[in-house]
Amino acid sequence: MLLATWCTGCGGSVSASESGSYTIGLITSQTGSASQLGAGELKGAQLAVDTVNAAGGVGGHRLELRASDDQSNPSQTVLATRRMLSWADAVVGPSVAGACNAAAPLTTSARIIDYCLSPGIRPAAGSTTWSASASTEALAERLVGYWQRRGITRIGLLHTTDASGIDGARALRSAVAGAEGMRLTGVADYDPGAISVTSQIQIATGGRPQALVVWASGAAAGVAFKGLKEAGNTLPVATTDANLTFTFMQRIASYTPRTLLVPATRDFWGDQVNGDAADRVRDYQAAYRKRFRETPDFGPGVAYDAVLLVARALQRAEGNPRQAVRELERLADFHGVLGTYTFGPNDHRGLTVDDVAVVRATRGGFTYAGR
Repeated sequence: MLLATWCTGCGGSVSASESGSYTIGLITSQTGSASQLGAGELKGAQLAVDTVNAAGGVGGHRLELRASDDQSNPSQTVLATRRMLSWADAVVGPSVAGACNAAAPLTTSARIIDYCLSPGIRPAAGSTTWSASASTEALAERLVGYWQRRGITRIGLLHTTDASGIDGARALRSAVAGAEGMRLTGVADYDPGAISVTSQIQIATGGRPQALVVWASGAAAGVAFKGLKEAGNTLPVATTDANLTFTFMQRIASYTPRTLLVPATRDFWGDQVNGDAADRVRDYQAAYRKRFRETPDFGPGVAYDAVLLVARALQRAEGNPRQAVRELERLADFHGVLGTYTFGPNDHRGLTVDDVAVVRATRGGFTYAGR
């Protein structure tokens, strides 16, 4: 298979139509606080480009990938996006919600696709931004329903004060309010840079919950899990899908909650379904293992689907970046590895709660828990 070409901080290239190829600009966090996502996202995007080119490219044109590290810093995201606007036919990334919100006005003004790799944003009406994976509403709805069906009705919530944490807390509150008999017994928030959350844990567990939700990612989630371990917590804990990475699980190995649950898209439980959907997930996982000698986790899947979706839109638009926006909005029943996508002018996500199940996270990996 043809290898994807990429570089860091590139700019000033001729357009895809002039060079005879189509170019996707990829912005990920290879360094900084979100690097646990960015490394896998780059690999997933590279695999998708390999797949497209091996199948003949985009309408006979080679697909190229050129990547930039935003260092998990929204100001660097803005700089990278501005450079890409001079040569990219579409942008995929960044990795996290705050950075995606920083890039969105720029790509919308240029009228090209920006496929954000975070599920934690809500693209504004009329924007050219898409949001990857299932929404936080779908994740929270599946998690709350999973616990409700197992007799757990009292939940404590601990979340960070950044964009992703606030969004997750809002979604969980809504899901609990819509589930009969369910209630939040205690809610506390903390700064993502905090080194201790002892007092917040006391608040979140003060109402004697049957389970806890820690809506935080990366190091911030690790601080909460360590605090829970030190407090002697034995309750089941759930967290956001941003923590579905082997790197994260290795970091928290000494204080992983006894039961750690995560709502996840189909790439983590595709073997539980039948037919083409299961085969698609298995083929993707096998190709990823062969290419990178490791098992994919959260980051690769979202980037893999994003690149394939953007490539399909560019193909239908015959390489016209602005027309590709309209073509992506019209795309329906596209079977990706995360689920089945159907977009619309007011739906720039495409996945629903039907594409979500709950998995259990351990040091050994992620296993299907139920729906």
